[in-house]
Amino acid sequence: MFAKPLFGVILTLLLGASSFAAPQERTQETLTRSAQTGNSVRTELSQNVYRQEPYQAEYTVQVPYEAQETYYESVPYQVEETYYEDVPYTERVPYTDYEPYYDNEYICSNVTRYRQECHDERVCTPGGRRCEDVTECGTNSRGERICKTRTVCRDDGPRECRNIPRCQQVPYTERECGWQTVRKTRPVTRYRDEVRYRKELRTRTVTKYRQEERTRTVTKYREETRCCVAKYRDVFDHQFTQPVTVIFPTDASLIANEQERILVVLKGDETTPQVTAQVQSDIFSYEIEQTRQEGRDKVLVLKVVPKWTTVNAGPTTIQGLKLSFTKNQGRITFKETISSKRLTSLYTLEVRDAQGQNVLFEQSFEGTEAKIFDIETPGLVRDGKYTLRLRVERQGMNVSQGTLSFEQTVSYEKKELDTDEIQNLRSENQVRLVNIEGTGVDRVVTIQDLTPAVEEVKTTYKLVVWKKLSNGKIEWLNEKTFSREEIQRADGLLGIAFKSLGLNPSSDQKLYMDLVVRRESPQYLGTQKVQFIVSKTF
Repeated sequence: MFAKPLFGVILTLLLGASSFAAPQERTQETLTRSAQTGNSVRTELSQNVYRQEPYQAEYTVQVPYEAQETYYESVPYQVEETYYEDVPYTERVPYTDYEPYYDNEYICSNVTRYRQECHDERVCTPGGRRCEDVTECGTNSRGERICKTRTVCRDDGPRECRNIPRCQQVPYTERECGWQTVRKTRPVTRYRDEVRYRKELRTRTVTKYRQEERTRTVTKYREETRCCVAKYRDVFDHQFTQPVTVIFPTDASLIANEQERILVVLKGDETTPQVTAQVQSDIFSYEIEQTRQEGRDKVLVLKVVPKWTTVNAGPTTIQGLKLSFTKNQGRITFKETISSKRLTSLYTLEVRDAQGQNVLFEQSFEGTEAKIFDIETPGLVRDGKYTLRLRVERQGMNVSQGTLSFEQTVSYEKKELDTDEIQNLRSENQVRLVNIEGTGVDRVVTIQDLTPAVEEVKTTYKLVVWKKLSNGKIEWLNEKTFSREEIQRADGLLGIAFKSLGLNPSSDQKLYMDLVVRRESPQYLGTQKVQFIVSKTF
């Protein structure tokens, strides 16, 4: 009965012994090349060789057997149950209605009537009319005497007057009373039939189900171990080694503390070993020019290929070229993304007047590092309109054709804030009371403003701290006012120390904080002042 377990132990020991017998192989290695190692590096890689060895192993089979199992079956049965049903019935219900009727009323009202009124009107006419010729004489422009005759008429005699009767219809108001028939309404009680419902108890037969236990015979399977079957396993046979030499070109010598790393990898098998090499270098780029066999050695001969081309060292490597002003001081900024000791970059900056194309600023300088350049531009004004040109010339033996150059040109014109930027200044979501950091008297409340800093927009903040008393009232503790420039110096985050507010509340004290934000800008916001409050409870 102990034969099978003992066999398994012996088999495990044999397998373990064969795996531990294999020595550590080295199929890849990273070599370091420096000025001291010269133009070649050498190493020796190794790889284990295994053979297939048969052995007798136990195996398992699925053996059927019969077993009794319990299961549950749903069995129907009938039962009497009671329920309520809504039964309609008719009920006579009174309601109030309104009916018209007519009644006689003595009613007085004002009536407009007309009467004829006459009076005499005196009319006068002039007397008789008399006309006569009148001669008028004078001298013309030549001194000659000329005369003209015209007829002049005038009324003569007494006026005749007489009285003429005039009549017209004149309105007047008179009170008139009398009996009139008037329509009225009065409430009356009427009746109508309405259908209502009442609950009545009923009985019905329903089918329900219960779970009843049953037993049945089923076929199941169990695993049984049998012995034995022939299998094969990998058994360490021997280890072979492969010397590798990597030869660098003579024009790729290193100096000072320069280093290159070479990853050498052994692939294939003992009969056809294959070796690859990959150089990680910030100085040169290489390709395998030749692979040859010298005795047991695999020799890889490398050649230099250009590391920097217009693809990886061209215009896309200069980012963010712009001219900006801070408090009327102009400065040019751009980011260089390439860094190489054997690569020298000459930068030439030129700023011209966009109107007359006169050169207003010019500066040249060299660089070998990846960094952000910040150059002051004295003499330029914020209200100007300029064309900014940057010329970059890269030189070095690892540059394609020895040198490459390119230019970038951008325009500058004083920018007005657009609608979205102004709306952003009005947004309460851009300002946050972040959290409270630290302990005791060293605690600070951090404040963040995510809007961009605009020189023409003046932003001030006032932090007000409150606490709630036991009677539910709010008590003012202290407040502090500060400017946007303080937040700018803190990279968008500012910490206000509790001790600067003269506060040292207990750690379990609930604090209510209001941050009043006020923005002013005659240029962008006009006479309007943006003001809002951000609140948070800590």
